Amino acid sequence: MTPGTLFAACAPGLEPTLAAELRGLGLEARELPGGAEASGEDAVAVACIGSRVAEAVRIRLHDGPPAGLARARTEAARRYGAGVELHVRQEAGRATLSIDAGGEPLHRRGWRARIGAAPLRETLAAGILLASGWRGDRPFLDPMCGSGTLAIEAALIAARRAPGRSRTFAFERFPGHDAARTRAVRERFAALERPVEVAISASDRNMGALRLAGKNAEAAGISSAIRFERADAARVTPPPGGPGLCAVNPPYGVRLEADVAGSWSALGALMERLGGWKLVVLGPDRGLERLLPRLPASSIAIRNGGLACRILVFPG
Repeated sequence: MTPGTLFAACAPGLEPTLAAELRGLGLEARELPGGAEASGEDAVAVACIGSRVAEAVRIRLHDGPPAGLARARTEAARRYGAGVELHVRQEAGRATLSIDAGGEPLHRRGWRARIGAAPLRETLAAGILLASGWRGDRPFLDPMCGSGTLAIEAALIAARRAPGRSRTFAFERFPGHDAARTRAVRERFAALERPVEVAISASDRNMGALRLAGKNAEAAGISSAIRFERADAARVTPPPGGPGLCAVNPPYGVRLEADVAGSWSALGALMERLGGWKLVVLGPDRGLERLLPRLPASSIAIRNGGLACRILVFPG
């Protein structure tokens, strides 16, 4: 990795998804442990404004022998001054020095009205959807929506709305920042936006969770694209126009105190009525999928809030 290369961090397990996303944004990218390396024209602005999966975007100022670290620190202090967050890592005889280009963590999209119980990070929700192949061209269903994160991210992807379109980032305060170029990047993303023309449905049996989900969708400016309904997962009616994608983050005991077996059994009952639909489930790495009528065709090992989890994929 050459000095100045961008490193985007993500939840462990989503490195291939992040690298593919960055390539889709027009950058050269390859996966690395913990994230992806990327470069290209206006790469920092593109990654900060456009990446849905990245947790952080950092510019590498030094990547080499530890002996060069002190000089790199001094140069960084001279070039960027006080208040800039530097990240140092040393292992196996090498050292890296990076500067945070984002500022606020990138998962904070700005639309959460309130943090609900066991919230799913926006970046992880988007990663689950992108890993499943979601592009917003078919119906979507989340039958256990909680605070609505999966449905909201699904709608924003369908709308091609860049997650950082209304945010400002640390790199915009760096000396020598070209505001006109960053503005042009924002305009390119804005030109890609489109109306959501597929059915997106989200339901939950908890009315309090549904109220919170509605507030979050409204804050995200996407409430008109999502149909919220109070219903038990076992009796949910899939939206019209299918088959589509069903994505769900059911309770699994460690995450929430709940009727775990009952929730997974309800999901199993729904699966029997989702003929042709693709199902993607975020579950614990402890075999709860055995409660479902069939086993997943594939899975992706990830970490969610420090917990070992898997993205379980059931093709249609």
